[in-house]
Amino acid sequence: MILKQLRLYKNLFFYRYSSSLSTIFALATGYQIRSGVAIIRISGSLATQSLLKLTRETKLENFQPKRLYLKKIYHDKTNDLIDQCMTVWFKGPKSFTGEDVVEFHIHGSKAVASAIYLVLSSFPNYRLAEPGEFSKRAYLNGRLDLTEAEGLIDLINAQTEQQRKQSLYQMQGSLKELYERWRIDLVKSLAHAEAYIDFHEDQHIENDILTDVINKVKVTYDSISLHLQDHRRGEILRDGCRIAILGAPNAGKSSLLNILTQKPTAIVSPIAGTTRDVIESTIDLGGYPIVLCDTAGLRITNDPIENEGVSRAFDRANACDLLIIVIDISTLSINENLTEQIDKHLSDLFTIKSSSFNSITKLIVLNKIDLVNENIQLKFNQLNVNVIPVSCISSVNIQEFLSKLTKYIAEKCTEPSFTTPYLTNERHRIYLTQTVEDLSMFLTLINSNNDLVLAVEYLRLATRSLGTITGVVYTEELLDVIFRDFCIGK
Repeated sequence: MILKQLRLYKNLFFYRYSSSLSTIFALATGYQIRSGVAIIRISGSLATQSLLKLTRETKLENFQPKRLYLKKIYHDKTNDLIDQCMTVWFKGPKSFTGEDVVEFHIHGSKAVASAIYLVLSSFPNYRLAEPGEFSKRAYLNGRLDLTEAEGLIDLINAQTEQQRKQSLYQMQGSLKELYERWRIDLVKSLAHAEAYIDFHEDQHIENDILTDVINKVKVTYDSISLHLQDHRRGEILRDGCRIAILGAPNAGKSSLLNILTQKPTAIVSPIAGTTRDVIESTIDLGGYPIVLCDTAGLRITNDPIENEGVSRAFDRANACDLLIIVIDISTLSINENLTEQIDKHLSDLFTIKSSSFNSITKLIVLNKIDLVNENIQLKFNQLNVNVIPVSCISSVNIQEFLSKLTKYIAEKCTEPSFTTPYLTNERHRIYLTQTVEDLSMFLTLINSNNDLVLAVEYLRLATRSLGTITGVVYTEELLDVIFRDFCIGK
């Protein structure tokens, strides 16, 4: 363990010193999309060299940090004019990476970018950046912690308004502040506990210092445990709320999917069993990301292909956050109790594959309300709030259905908040769970008057697990996993 830790420190030392010799560059804007402007970003100790050589300026004093200058860009060997563009210099350490950063805001053609790439590649100790390397340098230079870096990549990938808010708050340090506060409390508790072990007999350290440690650890334990009981709201918002549309054949599942996606996503046909596989589509509903899954009609069948489709429908439903159950209203008897009939219908559907979805939120849609008269429709007012009658053909109650669906999804995700952030990453959950388990062992050993030294070791492990989330304690593998998801140029 000690040798491994020394290797990690050696690698960090080497990286920080080698980064001063290696200046990186890349497009900070998209590669595939043609645009009016593209940005080439350069970071490293030699970044300002490119600013002087490409603009033919002789003094760095001609450029004030964080100010844009309109300059002509030349090939440093042939003196050919490459482009006329805006240039800016961000002086380290007050830059994104913590190093000197230069940007050329060029015209967005591949020809211009390629010409500048060719020039930069010829400079000594210049090289093309690896994916996520700018952000990785920002982390290693103390400009970002790991949760902020993850918030940054989530912000880049955000597709909806609520995703934007959550990732922006995380990038601004909402999780960092919370986790760092817990970590500092544990570090103090660990220091006091170790001092008690080492000196309480010789130095007459107060006996109540250990009681204070136990109380502070208990508070932290309760806070982290409560934080973990979030029903994965942040992760659902980050990855999208997964919704499966289930029901018997010809209930109107595909019609409902097409209404939600506002396009002919699935084939609609009066022939039972048209949909035989899971059809997935992503939409934005009220600012929340939704992953919709239309599924095969649930019924007992001897058709092996359709039977496989039914199996896939149940498998997908088990992995979803919310179920929309579509029922053909013409299969219900209006003269009997509707609630009991709906419950029986659901029971019959779910026993086809011996499945139970009691823990998953359900929204029941009674489709084809246009086929019943108005007097019968009055009975629908007696149904539970999670049951809503609609018509996919005439669009009756569709807006009410969308409003209710949005409300259900909002409850699954909640409104993002800086002051009460939610977990957004499985990596955080793993280390927080380990932290709670180690703190539990510490409290158990302390309260049972067992080995105090062993108890404090669990407190040390808990502190380490918590620090791993923000990067106070790290491994090379952890950094690779986080930063490899970034695009080149970020």
